[in-house]
Amino acid sequence: MKVFKGMMIAGLAISLCSASLSVVSSSAEAATLVESNYNKTITLFNKADILAYTGLSLTSSNVSSVYNKLVKASTWEAAGYSSSQAVVIARDFGRNYSKSISLLQKMTYQNDLHLKVILITKGYVKAEFGLQSYYVPGTPVLPEEPKEPEVPVTPEKPEVPEISEQSDLKKLEIQVTYTTGQQIQLEYQVKSNGTIKAQYQDKSNKVQLQDTAAAEKIEGITAGLDLKHASEKTITSHILNKLGRGSSYKQFQYQAQFNDNTQVKIKLK
Repeated sequence: MKVFKGMMIAGLAISLCSASLSVVSSSAEAATLVESNYNKTITLFNKADILAYTGLSLTSSNVSSVYNKLVKASTWEAAGYSSSQAVVIARDFGRNYSKSISLLQKMTYQNDLHLKVILITKGYVKAEFGLQSYYVPGTPVLPEEPKEPEVPVTPEKPEVPEISEQSDLKKLEIQVTYTTGQQIQLEYQVKSNGTIKAQYQDKSNKVQLQDTAAAEKIEGITAGLDLKHASEKTITSHILNKLGRGSSYKQFQYQAQFNDNTQVKIKLK
């Protein structure tokens, strides 16, 4: 009887311990819970998980749309976090717009990457984010890149380098008038709270896009271009090539403004 009673007590202790670790893993079946203790939880989300919780497929053309979903607490609640944890994760994901966009963009280029969510639960509750290759139980956890630490110590030391072409972009305006009379105008602005205001207009073809649709169109045009450091020739040829209306222009205007107050202006006739 004493042995049986001891087994019952041990079984109850194991059940209570398991319940304390089920905050994230219980409903995030597709996500991978790498670590869970009284200090922190580390969970990996792949593209399929992001689709399941946001309703959007992560592609290079809709990174900003996915980002807008991930700064909402309801998305993280759907992933299995408690309401208070979801608020913290959504808040901290939106605090560093440039890094968050960079992480999502890199996932579109490399299919074997997970979005790593590190929820610090001891002391000041906060969330940190990074990327990690597929997790295989029993094998060492691989860092995102050889030169980067596996887990950032603070948000000020990002695990993934920011993408130069859009990392600190504040505002972009482009206007091209072609010798044929066609004219294309676009404007892309990143507000202080991380939201994007955008407009794309092609009057000749009766195309006018606003906000999310315009942002995706413009991001597709500027993808792969260093908006801040590229030469005038590179910027001009890249934009004209992406617009697909030929290279014969009457006037080409380009103006980019960045968070460090750097401005790049090009005006060609």
